[in-house]
Amino acid sequence: MEIQHFRHLVAASESSSFAKAAKKCFTSRQNIAHSVKVIENRLGVALFERKGNEMLLTPEGAEAVVAARDIVERAENFNVMFDESTFPSSLFTLAVSNNLFAGIPSATDEFIYSYADNLRIRECDCKKCYELVLDECIDLGIVMSMRREFPECNVREIASSRSYAVVNLDSPLAQKDSLSVMDLKGQKLLLMSKPPFQYEPLFSQMKELRFNEDQVSVITSTSSMVHMVRRHKVIGIVSEKFAIDPPKGVCTVPIDDPRLDWHFYILFQMDVKKFASIAAFIRGIQKTFEEDQDFVSLTTAKDADLSE
Repeated sequence: MEIQHFRHLVAASESSSFAKAAKKCFTSRQNIAHSVKVIENRLGVALFERKGNEMLLTPEGAEAVVAARDIVERAENFNVMFDESTFPSSLFTLAVSNNLFAGIPSATDEFIYSYADNLRIRECDCKKCYELVLDECIDLGIVMSMRREFPECNVREIASSRSYAVVNLDSPLAQKDSLSVMDLKGQKLLLMSKPPFQYEPLFSQMKELRFNEDQVSVITSTSSMVHMVRRHKVIGIVSEKFAIDPPKGVCTVPIDDPRLDWHFYILFQMDVKKFASIAAFIRGIQKTFEEDQDFVSLTTAKDADLSE
């Protein structure tokens, strides 16, 4: 178990739903549910029970929360004692692309949370994040996108991971070990943002193969996407992290085409006054991706200008 599992449990105990707990922790509902499940599996007991629309602690859950809160407080005190210098000295603003928190490593999630007192976070689609950086309305943008360029701003490509299709269990595609672009032809697709900005390689291939783009819909919520896949047998495109533990009623199948891999980018404009804080934040994000084996870290020589 990791410290973020305990932090997520405490947040869930103080909220009426996992979705509200996720907002407190700057993460996704799936991450909260995963953390609770990890602790339940370790302890061998149920920590929550559903009553109506609320998730309530069981007696065992209440005991676990007391212990978890103590662990979190001790960890935070440790950070204050030994890690204070890593926190930014100035407030800055961050935009993240829709569902980014459902696609990044848990350690990245935890790292962003550690900056909560010094960050103002806004979630929007990938293109809007880019535009906000260009217009200098925010200090940083973190986006998950298929490979593309971001002209006229500073870019750090920090990692990549495989794309997956989320499909109904009754679909013939659920029986395949992997999918190609041709397998998607004729299928109704669900994407996280208005095409084609976040999905340029996909739409480039669709155009060459004369796909019907009218078959594409936009669903920014992963929970709504899963609901649509279950009920209407459409196909969503999701991250590798989401694919590790898919919800009931659906399965995930890897898309065997590196051109459709997800790439994680940090976008920013150089601000002399905030440079030290922004550089420290970017280095911290890079480190969390480097430590996760499910992601291919892409730290390059271009990052040398972020050194102290």
